[in-house]
Amino acid sequence: MIVQPIKTRTISEDDNFLDVLFEGLEKTGFSIENGDILGIAETPLGTTEGRVFKLSDITPSRRALELASRHDLIPEVAELVLQEADEILGGIPHVLLTIKNNTLMANAGVDKSNVPPGYASLLPVDSKSSANRVRKEVYERTGKRIGVIIIDSRTQPLRLGNIGMALAVSGFHPVVDERGKHDLFGNEMRITRRAVADNLASACTAVMGESSESIPAAIIRNAPVELSEESYDSSVMWISPQECMYMAIFEQWRRGCGGN
Repeated sequence: MIVQPIKTRTISEDDNFLDVLFEGLEKTGFSIENGDILGIAETPLGTTEGRVFKLSDITPSRRALELASRHDLIPEVAELVLQEADEILGGIPHVLLTIKNNTLMANAGVDKSNVPPGYASLLPVDSKSSANRVRKEVYERTGKRIGVIIIDSRTQPLRLGNIGMALAVSGFHPVVDERGKHDLFGNEMRITRRAVADNLASACTAVMGESSESIPAAIIRNAPVELSEESYDSSVMWISPQECMYMAIFEQWRRGCGGN
């Protein structure tokens, strides 16, 4: 499997994302082929979709001011988190732990990195539609059938550092169900499902970086996927809190502590 980073100029809200991407791709000498997977970082894509906001235009609510004071946050950022999050579970200095689209994430995806000072970026409004649109436009431009992943970075419980996570996928199924298969010793797999899209997202994140690299996308070649015409949002990649080992045990612990 080959992962080819695509370095570009800085992307602005006035750009067409694929125009900039193909400019950068031409300089690599690498071209898109049938079966490739295009991994795209959500912040530069969201920038071209109008998802970057000037903090001075945001008016913090009383709740935002309370959260900002308690967790050492910029009040305007706290307000955006309140607007974006489905639920706020708690926080530590500078970060709120939230649930958005049934996924645990920091600050509901509100991010001040890779945007101009005084601004913050939000996740794409509809990552599934964005992935599907990019896949179809690549086909219109090149005639090549590919898959697309919209990627965000996440931390894992008790693990240092970020990994890639798929917000949405177009062109292949993001999860492979191994249940019912047998391992090397004949044991039946009962719970294993492979997070193919998340694994590929992490491969892209490894070459895209998280700071000043200016690599908003990467092409994966020879990925172990079978292309289709379907698109998927995060709903096919999440499980309920009751099924999640971390959340279920956390809730048991919280009840045992009297909710404190």
